[in-house]
Amino acid sequence: MDDLEKCLRELDEYLPEDVEEYLRSGMRRRACERAFQLACENLLDICNMIISDVGLGMPRDSRDTIRKLASHQVISESLALRLEELIGFRNLLVHQYGRVEDSRAHKQLYGESGDFYEFLEEIERFITSKRDGSGERRTN
Repeated sequence: MDDLEKCLRELDEYLPEDVEEYLRSGMRRRACERAFQLACENLLDICNMIISDVGLGMPRDSRDTIRKLASHQVISESLALRLEELIGFRNLLVHQYGRVEDSRAHKQLYGESGDFYEFLEEIERFITSKRDGSGERRTN
């Protein structure tokens, strides 16, 4: 979780609010994309650790990783849907399935950081509930 928070701090530091400023610097754009990619990978690592620890079975792919947590009330369904989109956008950036327009990338990067923070909050609640033995889980 610390690594994810570090990536989010870097993304916040590098990502300008103004799209024109973002478009002017290739190095800044690539730094933002890389911080976003690493944040997504850290998010998936956290999910996979929980899946392993709780014994939820082997996920088929990264989206299934998110779905498993939602189906076992570790995270909310609404957050899971947004995280699946976030991971899909990460795949577009990394694997270059199609050219992503830089202005669209800025909008995605700028708009999705809240989902990472919501994820961290929900995971923290889950961990705390397990630690104090309440076993309390989310209801959707």
